Amino acid sequence: MERPLECKALLEILGGNPNCHNTCSAIHTPSYKDCSTLKGCLISHVALTLIEMQRIAPYFNKSLHRVFTVSKIGRGVKQIEDDFWNILLSVSFLHDVGKLTDQYVGHTYPSEICDLYEKLMDRRTTTEKRVRHHQVSAVITRKTLRKVLLDDDVALKMAYAVLFHHEAMDWKAVDCSVLLSSYLQVVLPPSQVSYTIAHDRLFLFEQNLRKILNQMQTKNIITQLQYSFLVKTFDSAISELKDNQEATLRMDIELDVGKVKEPKYIMPALALYRFIYLADNRAASARSEYWFKIIQQVNWSELEKVAQQIQSHLIRRYYYIGLSAIPEEFLRRF
Repeated sequence: MERPLECKALLEILGGNPNCHNTCSAIHTPSYKDCSTLKGCLISHVALTLIEMQRIAPYFNKSLHRVFTVSKIGRGVKQIEDDFWNILLSVSFLHDVGKLTDQYVGHTYPSEICDLYEKLMDRRTTTEKRVRHHQVSAVITRKTLRKVLLDDDVALKMAYAVLFHHEAMDWKAVDCSVLLSSYLQVVLPPSQVSYTIAHDRLFLFEQNLRKILNQMQTKNIITQLQYSFLVKTFDSAISELKDNQEATLRMDIELDVGKVKEPKYIMPALALYRFIYLADNRAASARSEYWFKIIQQVNWSELEKVAQQIQSHLIRRYYYIGLSAIPEEFLRRF
């Protein structure tokens, strides 16, 4: 099997084969699909999202700190001053765990009915029993962080941020109404849903991502403190994924739909999800042309044309790469 593009991008960053190379699980843990075909590698995507979150940290550290302090999101979390970034790293790490479910991996559609399927999904009722991967991810995020942090307020705000991170898929519901409740009816339906995860898929994900985390710590991509926090979160998340299989889940109850309308929750959640969205899409750019390579195509010597050149590259893509947050270490190469 040819190495997924996400794996190639990760290989370049790590400076060698990812530690999971000899037990590649990409075919079992896809990171995306185009209706009829499962593609990519979820393990590489999660690793790249973590890396991208680290890259944007210097640019948004102070802004995120304000979000935490103003919203009192850090209350009760008795850790060192910069631990709010460790928490967000863990959320970027958890944002796609719902893609491990059989319901995500098993639902592919012939290309000729993709457009029809999307139209039908837009019209689905609030009682439909199809769980979506970011819904599972949000539930697991809350359950995981509630145990790790012993702070349900923080866990719930982070869960909302994960829930919102697929705005391209779900925010179109807002087009029909200016009310937030319209969106919530889509992502937090009052229906009973459940999921299952194949044992082998979860095992491969756990084993191989753990290897890459070790590799990232060894290469100083993440600090020892961050590594310890991520491993603790990872262990708890795997446990929650196992324990909640086949359980009856009500999205509106699991994620306290009433609370999301409160400024105390919605304001930090909307701010936090943008960090996840930015890191997630920068990582996802590896599925076609990694943003590093896009930058290399820009002629930096003609500064008056740089913005125009970047725009010409981005206009061909559907995701937001966020080139305004280019690491200084990268810019120094030019």
